[in-house]
Amino acid sequence: MGQVERVMEWLSARRSFSFDVQSGLVGGVSYEAHGTPLTDETLADAVAADAVLFGAVGGPQWDSVAREARPEMGILRLRKEMDLYANLRPALVFDPLVEASTLKDEVVRGLDLMIVRELTGGIYFGEPRGVETLPDGTRRGFDTEVYSAPEIERVSRVAFELARRRDNRVHSVEKANVMESGKFWRDEVTALHAADYTDVALEHMYADNCAMQLVRRPKQFDVIVTSNLFGDLLSDCAAMLTGSLGMLPSASPRPVRRGRKPQGALRTRARVSARHRRPESGQSVGGASQLHDDAALFVRRGRRRRPHRGGRSGRAGGGLAHRRHHAGRDDGSFDRCHGRCRPRRARRARRLSTPKGVRTMGYRVAVAGATGNVGRQLLAVLAERNFPADEIIPLASRASAGKEVSFGDDITLRCTISPNSTSPASIWACSPPGSAVSKVHAPRAAAQGCVVIDNTSQFRMDEDVPLVVPEVNGETIAGYDARNIIANPNCSTIQMVMALKPLHDHARIKRIVVSTYQSTSGAGKQAMDELFDHTRAIYMNAREEPRAFAKTIAFNVVPQIGAFDTDGSTGEEAKMVRETQRILDPEILVSATCVRVPTFIGHAEAVNVEFHDPIDEEEARELLSAAPGVEVIDRPFDGGYATPVDCVGEDATFVSRIRRDPTVANGLCLWIVSDNLRKGAALNAVQIAEDLIANHLVPA
Repeated sequence: MGQVERVMEWLSARRSFSFDVQSGLVGGVSYEAHGTPLTDETLADAVAADAVLFGAVGGPQWDSVAREARPEMGILRLRKEMDLYANLRPALVFDPLVEASTLKDEVVRGLDLMIVRELTGGIYFGEPRGVETLPDGTRRGFDTEVYSAPEIERVSRVAFELARRRDNRVHSVEKANVMESGKFWRDEVTALHAADYTDVALEHMYADNCAMQLVRRPKQFDVIVTSNLFGDLLSDCAAMLTGSLGMLPSASPRPVRRGRKPQGALRTRARVSARHRRPESGQSVGGASQLHDDAALFVRRGRRRRPHRGGRSGRAGGGLAHRRHHAGRDDGSFDRCHGRCRPRRARRARRLSTPKGVRTMGYRVAVAGATGNVGRQLLAVLAERNFPADEIIPLASRASAGKEVSFGDDITLRCTISPNSTSPASIWACSPPGSAVSKVHAPRAAAQGCVVIDNTSQFRMDEDVPLVVPEVNGETIAGYDARNIIANPNCSTIQMVMALKPLHDHARIKRIVVSTYQSTSGAGKQAMDELFDHTRAIYMNAREEPRAFAKTIAFNVVPQIGAFDTDGSTGEEAKMVRETQRILDPEILVSATCVRVPTFIGHAEAVNVEFHDPIDEEEARELLSAAPGVEVIDRPFDGGYATPVDCVGEDATFVSRIRRDPTVANGLCLWIVSDNLRKGAALNAVQIAEDLIANHLVPA
């Protein structure tokens, strides 16, 4: 890592850019410092970064620690949490270094091959696994090699797309002769090739033969695609063709999100800021002695999302949002398109319509609770959508006074504690950790002429305060001037009414039965920390008492969100009932059961809806596919649906598992997921503000 720092310093000194760098412990030293090879905080930094760079993570001193605490587990967790399913390992032999190889000059000179290793499945992650004692006393260890069709398809697409940019040849490597998973792998790759990549030469090869051929005649290969285990072995073999494992770089591009290049487009570019710092010390990045060998560097992400009408996701290529364009079509057009269709070009045109760094002016925006989960997300969304603000004023509690928060790529704001600083603001976005703060300060800000968009429950049921989801009842924003306050609904309500509004307009909803599966982020950062702490405690055979929840949250579900009412329902359930009736129709009967589950971000809902008028699955899919801010991911195979992990960082509300409810005359069942911090709070508030300035306000 010290040598990497030298390269960065050279670039900073001789080029017109520098790197914004954070360091975090991963692997053995993280275990020594924190008792785990990867902390939740370091993982969060990695997810927020534009690039993550590793040095060595292990060493013999940690060979005897428990498996879950081994240094390698830090890398495995990062790969899984960041969904880095395709690992790219090029093996190139440069002419000046050809003598470093142990093979003959004529065998390796000019070698240029790429190994695409599946990275988040297979035997390293398969279940069941473990060591057991049989009835006769014999001990037995076992691991499971498991792959689903979508896992094989997506990594194979990366290989085929790479081959199209290289020599147009792919070798798919497995053990189809002795392993069922190998035969399945071969069948899936063959089917994908026949459907979409007949222009690429495909050859199948057994893993043991591939190892031999790499040594015998390595230049016969262009792109090799293989499983996690075989990729681990073959890539090290390929490294020695170049003379050293150190000559084999490894990259794991993140899945395409919000308009990034499709998988396989390797020439990506990180936006870098004009700062050069390490948060731990506040000093400039220095020499080799200043970083541990197993530290990870984080380059801050530089993406900026442009506004999308109706809250549509800007994700393109193979992403979830792009599937809308092909919804309901069984002609294979989605798989063949790879994001090259007209909707993606239209999104790109919008993204480029505003020059980089240009921001329209006129409004002053105060963000209360700026250091919390929702407050930080609000700042991020305001920056990404190029909100026309002259000034952003972050407000926080006395304990957080003076803390810095990020706004966009390279702007840092310092929090203030005084609500009086909002007096010149046009819009006051309130996201404190409770309604008590809003109860006191929101009316004060409104009396000073601000329009308050409140994310708490304080004003949601006040008749003279609009309760708004812009895609659902945006017309009610016009009533804001009664008190200068607009209420943001509960996050679970928002995603449900987003999906139900177009169906209600078509067939009139009679009754809703909903069960929610809500992530810990809905209860704040301390709740997320508790999930991590309790999970670690279980693995380390330690004991942690519940703090944020009534019962332990790790490996458990808790059927209580909020305090209990006299009728046995909880506060969260009552919110969903009352808010849904207020937004959609007071005549709708609603029954809700709200459950906290051990996930970090993303709420899910299983919804059963009874309608007054007939409606079938196909009609529902068509209506939802056309609805603003809604994406339909509903394909009848393993993995053909959206999950909370898929929705993190996305604008859209995703609807899956659309099917008839056979227990009622006009009934449907739906599965709805959404990012509760984004659409469930921050994005919805910003969309309200955008409507305000477009239709109701003038610049201050």
